[in-house]
Amino acid sequence: MKKITVCYLLAAIASFSFASCSKTRDGLGLDTIRNNARAGKWEVTHQIYLGSSSEPTTSNNLTEGAAYAEFKSDNKVHFYNSSGVENPADAKTYSFLDTKSILYGGDEFKIQENLAGSFAKMTLQRSTATGREVYIFQR
Repeated sequence: MKKITVCYLLAAIASFSFASCSKTRDGLGLDTIRNNARAGKWEVTHQIYLGSSSEPTTSNNLTEGAAYAEFKSDNKVHFYNSSGVENPADAKTYSFLDTKSILYGGDEFKIQENLAGSFAKMTLQRSTATGREVYIFQR
């Protein structure tokens, strides 16, 4: 009888332990994504789509010519002109929420690609009242 009680007690403790675990973010995956995003220079295109259109209404290359953007450890994307001079007014804040979403410039975007391992393209997309907004980062 004592053996059965001990087994039930251990089973109850184990079930409470597992039930009390909360869902956590994949810290290792987020660190990998952050490190890969911070490595290298990016070309950035900003597009606006109206309604369900498959063609953008506007498409602006934010890094024309030899200009580029860099994800930095201060949680900002910094933009540089073709001479390598930064324009601090263009910097946007960023924070990866999980492996499929990011806060960019204060707005939440879904990441379209699977960012496992290294990646050369990252497409951010969010719905707006009139359609959708897209940022395309490419190396």
